Amino acid sequence: MTDFKYTDLHCHPNLKTFGQSFTNTINPKSDVWYTKKPDFFSKKIYENTGITKFSQTDFSTMSKANGKVAFVSLYPFEKGFFHNPYVWPAMAAQLANWGIEIGYKRIRHIQKHSSYFEDLKKEYQFFLNSKKENLVDSVLRTWRPLNNKNDLAINLKSGNEIGVIFSIEGAHVFNTGLEEYGIKQDRDEVFANIRDLKSWDFPPLFIGLAHNFNNDLCGHARSLQRLGKLVNQEKNLGIGLTHLGREVVRQLLSRKNGRRILIDLKHMSLNTRMDYYQLLDEEYHNECIPLIISHGALIGKSIRENVADSPFLNVFNESDLNFYDEEIVKLVERDGLFAFQMDLNIHADIKKLKGFFKFKNPNEDLQKSALLIWNQLQHFAEVCDKNGLFAWGNTCLGTDFDGSIYPFPGVLTAEGLEPLSKELEKLAHGFLKKNSLSIKENREIKAEEIIERFFFTNTIQFLHNNF
Repeated sequence: MTDFKYTDLHCHPNLKTFGQSFTNTINPKSDVWYTKKPDFFSKKIYENTGITKFSQTDFSTMSKANGKVAFVSLYPFEKGFFHNPYVWPAMAAQLANWGIEIGYKRIRHIQKHSSYFEDLKKEYQFFLNSKKENLVDSVLRTWRPLNNKNDLAINLKSGNEIGVIFSIEGAHVFNTGLEEYGIKQDRDEVFANIRDLKSWDFPPLFIGLAHNFNNDLCGHARSLQRLGKLVNQEKNLGIGLTHLGREVVRQLLSRKNGRRILIDLKHMSLNTRMDYYQLLDEEYHNECIPLIISHGALIGKSIRENVADSPFLNVFNESDLNFYDEEIVKLVERDGLFAFQMDLNIHADIKKLKGFFKFKNPNEDLQKSALLIWNQLQHFAEVCDKNGLFAWGNTCLGTDFDGSIYPFPGVLTAEGLEPLSKELEKLAHGFLKKNSLSIKENREIKAEEIIERFFFTNTIQFLHNNF
């Protein structure tokens, strides 16, 4: 693939930088262009824990990697991360900061504040006010927020500009799920916050209804197994849409109170997803509202099946945080986007990968990572083909870089994406030589086009249709 460039449907160049701005002095780490490269010690920490103590998608790194459009996910951290009945709050803040490096003062602020929505607005303004240009390897690089297709067209013609489109991770931002912290839920406040959000100069294109903890709007899927008993996700885990949640969905999808904000399915429980699909069928049957999964992975089987159908290895992570075959079909039929997350812990059952990575040969690690990612892309394509659908037009990249993930070996930062694309192209080429896909356009496509679509073209086409 020549002239590599990529879009990222879900990334967080803001979490650490915004967190590091909660100091009384000028902090270089609060600059969205600040880079902390992987070194010997941080790589060893990663190899033994999966924790990334380096930057993955700051704008300098993204520029070097030829990032073109970044969907910057705004995320006011939920209080559930930093409140533990067995740990003194200040100590909890110290321990959490070692792992996610958003700053001790930032965590203490999260523990004490009374409004997720005010926190959201601060993060949004921080990012808009961030430095718009910087010299990267002696080349002037810039970033600019995009608001519509005209802005996108200008961005695509520019040489060294990253276009930013905002999204939000978690509808708790409307100030829900706080009753256990002494803050009563107010339906009128929730709707007022939605109207406020839609009036922004650069409102988000989509928002995830659920995230990691209860928000009284819907059920969430379990997602923090690595943290064990340090966090408690149990309240409303796995339930469906609540009455208020349905109202919030309608308010977000409405065009009467401002621009429509689409719904991101990631982090919803399976019951919530099923409720949402039913709501779309019943109330929006005259519209083709696209389904979005901003950073996900596949379970590798139908809801009705017991065993995953893996093209290479039976290593799918079968948590209902991930998505079933029927959901692939629904998404493609609605012209949606499925962005694959660069998180090893989400793609695969880590227990089944014991000894798979040796961490001795970077090229070998990269090839194995590409194999696991292709495992998902091939399954997606085969499900589409079996159901008479185009197989290669709805997948894309949603890295979740700098979102405290367990990155794939060999793809630790955005600079690993171009080497990954070359390995994926080899796998695509090998698959096409001997595939048994039934639909001609699925079978006779070139490997280069499959990979270019994944990293760039499919997302741009989606924006032309929905931005």
